[in-house]
Amino acid sequence: MRALVVDDEPIARQYLSAILGRIPDVQVVGEAADAEDALSKVEQLRPDVLFLDIRLPGISGLEVAEAVSQFGCPPWVVFCTGYDEYALAAFDAAAVDYILKPYDAERVERSIDRLRRLRREGDEESERQRASRAVSEMVPKLSKIPIRVEDSIKLVAPSDILYVQARGKKVFVVDAKGHEYSVSYTVTQLESRLSSEQFFRANEGCLVNMDRVKEIIYLGERSYELMLNDKQETIIPLSRSRSRVLREMIKQSV
Repeated sequence: MRALVVDDEPIARQYLSAILGRIPDVQVVGEAADAEDALSKVEQLRPDVLFLDIRLPGISGLEVAEAVSQFGCPPWVVFCTGYDEYALAAFDAAAVDYILKPYDAERVERSIDRLRRLRREGDEESERQRASRAVSEMVPKLSKIPIRVEDSIKLVAPSDILYVQARGKKVFVVDAKGHEYSVSYTVTQLESRLSSEQFFRANEGCLVNMDRVKEIIYLGERSYELMLNDKQETIIPLSRSRSRVLREMIKQSV
């Protein structure tokens, strides 16, 4: 069983790796100290299980778990945290297991035993899917969007996004510098994860950062388009139904 340990505390990370290293059928394939490194190593190393600290610099462990769930054949997630047992009740449905800090060898071995049992019972895939759905429900808003760029994972802040657009079967995130990134999310998934106060569904295939809108252009016949504040002054057309929504928003704000 291949394990990746993610914890921003070096001593805690090394101690957990040492515990796992003493379990015969477990191989620690890597360690990571932050979310970006963790996502890159999940992509590169393809671990079977991710021992994931809840509190990480940048984005939380929950958000890392949500991002990992978008990968093909995602690893199991075991949350590691200093929270008390009452707070952990919220995490229980979203992971295979959780471990309280400081790490205890017997508790870590019980977690590995649980993974072995799930594999023997042949319920591995359904349990992965259940955990992925639960994590998604627990992370209503993303503080950063994980985007695969060649062999690494880039974390893009919502404030840096110009717009999100579906083109055929692919979805692209376009940032303020004009860089385009293909993502595994659908436009609807990103709409539910990003702030509705900041992002507006312009049409069926496009989500616009309203903080990046330079001008709202009235085309007549109750139709609008949005001019963005990038160098190209990108124009985003609004569908008729979304034009009506925008008109109501404008009425309420003036």
